[in-house]
Amino acid sequence: MTKIQKLIEELHTNNIRYCHWKSNLSLSKSLSGQTDIDILIHREDAGLFRIILSQLCFRPAANKEGESFPSIEHYFALDEESGDLVHVHAYFRVITGDSLSKNYRFPIEEMLLENTLLKHTSVVELMLLARYWKEVQQETLWLLETDSIEETLNLLKCWLPPIPTDLFSECVAALKSPAPLFRRIFLGLQLRSKIRIYARHSALRVWLMGVRKFSAMVLRRLTRSHKELALRSGGTVIAFVGPEATGKSTLIAEMRKWLGEHFALEQIHAGKPKSTPLSFVPNLLVPALRSLFPNSRSTKLEAQYHYEEQLEKPRTDFPLIFAIRSALLAYDRRALLSHAYSQAANGIIVLCDRYPSLQIGAPDSPQLSQLTTSPSQNSLRHRMAHIEARLYREIPPPDVVIYLSASLEVTLSRNANRGKKEPEDYVRRRHARGSNLDFGNVPVYKINTNQPFDETVLEVKKAIWSKL
Repeated sequence: MTKIQKLIEELHTNNIRYCHWKSNLSLSKSLSGQTDIDILIHREDAGLFRIILSQLCFRPAANKEGESFPSIEHYFALDEESGDLVHVHAYFRVITGDSLSKNYRFPIEEMLLENTLLKHTSVVELMLLARYWKEVQQETLWLLETDSIEETLNLLKCWLPPIPTDLFSECVAALKSPAPLFRRIFLGLQLRSKIRIYARHSALRVWLMGVRKFSAMVLRRLTRSHKELALRSGGTVIAFVGPEATGKSTLIAEMRKWLGEHFALEQIHAGKPKSTPLSFVPNLLVPALRSLFPNSRSTKLEAQYHYEEQLEKPRTDFPLIFAIRSALLAYDRRALLSHAYSQAANGIIVLCDRYPSLQIGAPDSPQLSQLTTSPSQNSLRHRMAHIEARLYREIPPPDVVIYLSASLEVTLSRNANRGKKEPEDYVRRRHARGSNLDFGNVPVYKINTNQPFDETVLEVKKAIWSKL
């Protein structure tokens, strides 16, 4: 049973007065969770309806900027069977019209909730909401096939008397034919003049709202900016961590597609933070410095220190250039993750590839503190280590950690088959160093990615949704 079917069952059990009142032609898709579902709820049952939604783990959402249409609420839930997000549009009054303003409130709630001829009212809305012409025409024909226009006209006289029945019939015929565009526009303007008494705003205000929202929509698409909706519980910083080749990037891409379809979302990479004004010039010099000082590269030093640990030899002092680079990297990470923390406070979901842990020497964590010698011998190196440690302490913790793991054999096999292949010794060291990370009091969900990919994706979705 899908999440929507469970909701419908609970509404029946609790005698909630409701109806599915829009796009009944696609009702089967709505019930399976493939598309949004629009439900009209009797205002007196609103409190119990919200309790039922909460019991079924639906999360309320709203426009990120605080603007929303009255008497309309958004709820989302994870369908545990499919892994899809189910989106419920809950209406407590019939607020409809074009998608940019929803300017009309029709007093037909009792008709919809007490009559079985609910689909006829969709024709009224279809003339107001014509974003998808093929769907409009298809549903109009479907409505006219199932019942006669005379029954609809009788309901129109009773519940929306300002609309002349002859005008309504002409509008239906224009949709069915279809009539030429200028004819449909002419009839639409006539219809709009008749329903003006139901308008929430003046024509000028509606036009200004439409221009502003349309401009914002175009700007978001051009800049690939955020969606409008955010969960009322707020944003979240979700860190994906684990050894190399455990599937972090692949799973983040799946979560971005899953959550980004509905919510304001941002993706960052803490392993490769963007340069800040302080580090911009030094970071430009990194490729040249790697060529001039190959033994100062982090991978070289990591291998060297690992070798010394294995032989229990005294650790070689680290190069000064490595110390400066580590401190600048800590600065860039603090800037990136502090910004992520602010974004989450503003309602945005942030997906973070890698994250610093509390373990010194672990990947993406402080490196110098475990290597530094006495302050008197290497004062500048000691100072860099102190700065690096302080910067990492100032990084806000994530809200939830998705800790991915896989056996060493599987990890090596994945690394051998991916586009950017890392040296086997490097993967082995990273697997050992990344298999026991500590994040303090942050909720951590350990996910074994040895299992089939679909099962892994569903497990990650469940873990994330439980914390949103």
